[in-house]
Amino acid sequence: MDERSDRDLVLASCRGDRTAYAGLVRRYYSQVFLVSYGVLGKVHDAEDVAQDAMIKGFERIRQLRDNTQFGGWIVAIARNLSINLLRKRRTIDKAISVPRPSGGERAESRYDLEQAVARLPWDLRLPLVMYYFDGQDVQTVAEKLAISTSGVYAKLKTAIKELHDTLTAQGDTP
Repeated sequence: MDERSDRDLVLASCRGDRTAYAGLVRRYYSQVFLVSYGVLGKVHDAEDVAQDAMIKGFERIRQLRDNTQFGGWIVAIARNLSINLLRKRRTIDKAISVPRPSGGERAESRYDLEQAVARLPWDLRLPLVMYYFDGQDVQTVAEKLAISTSGVYAKLKTAIKELHDTLTAQGDTP
């Protein structure tokens, strides 16, 4: 792994050093993916947006004003691309009904959970995904989202309650 600082990697990238930018991608891709997944709730969409964000970052690296803030800048690009994708697909998603998977009760339960997580607001979904699905500790989630640890716990508690309410309501319907 490249041991140079973000600042050095950004400066080298601005001079056209693709290996320096590759170091930034390795350093921040998982964070960019998690933010995208937290907003979108779908792995495939999050992968596409994360890749698009990294490409846009490379194309616009010279526009970065503070070369020590690459991480926050690339995450903001990913978040904005994710929100734009949601807006673009909102009308399409309303018109298309997603078929339930076959494969038994376990597949249906996983499908129900994925759908319930996808319906959470992104400010609840993101910490939930980072903590439970990516296995990050509360302190790391708090630092990456720039909120307090108690704020992370509060968001997790609210997200779990909303998931519980959604999933139990689904169980009540025939």
